Amino acid sequence: MKEDVIKEKYHSDYLMSDLGKFRKQLSHQSVNIDKVYRQILQERFSHGTKLGKEIYINFVNDDTIESLDYLGIPCYNISSKKIKLNSKADIINERGPGVTWFHEHGHLIDDFLGNVSYDAVYKYMLLEDVFNYQNNYGRKNHLNSLKDINIAISNELNDMHLYSSVSDLMEGLTDGEIDNCAGHGLDYWLKNETAITDEAFAHMFECQFDKERYKEMKKYFPKSLDYF
Repeated sequence: MKEDVIKEKYHSDYLMSDLGKFRKQLSHQSVNIDKVYRQILQERFSHGTKLGKEIYINFVNDDTIESLDYLGIPCYNISSKKIKLNSKADIINERGPGVTWFHEHGHLIDDFLGNVSYDAVYKYMLLEDVFNYQNNYGRKNHLNSLKDINIAISNELNDMHLYSSVSDLMEGLTDGEIDNCAGHGLDYWLKNETAITDEAFAHMFECQFDKERYKEMKKYFPKSLDYF
């Protein structure tokens, strides 16, 4: 009888949709997720890529949140293996409602997989993408000075919803020469040699759940996004 119950549960879990599995995970969090935030997360997840959904479902466990009313900078806590963020702030997030949830879960997944982002090839591809974009931009717009090219690219990155992730990575990869709507600041990048690939992984995971942000990531970082 017990064996039949286990088989039935396994079978029902197997047949459950990805969104159903995501809802189940949210319901198993040890912290209470209010109805509005829950609906926002479910809506964002439902529009995710097949890859993004599969990664989330396979590598995120049922209890990942340490705090939903954290007043500091949202973060993944390496020690507790849990995430601290402010749900109220994420509901009205100018990057997009729920972006912080999926970004921080990107860090969690990276850690769970043994820090797969710490990859020299990944970093090389990120740098190559920036170099190629600069060159192509200069030729297309008849700009010969790298300084002028960087200023012009920076001026493009003026919308938090579309470009916050791109702006952040550009800042780190060009030592602040390209920067606009978002960035961690040069000290952050200089203090940790793995910060670039660590953040790139989280950004590229998060953008799987927003078509517009994914499109812009693909525009600026085509090779490294494919590698991700």
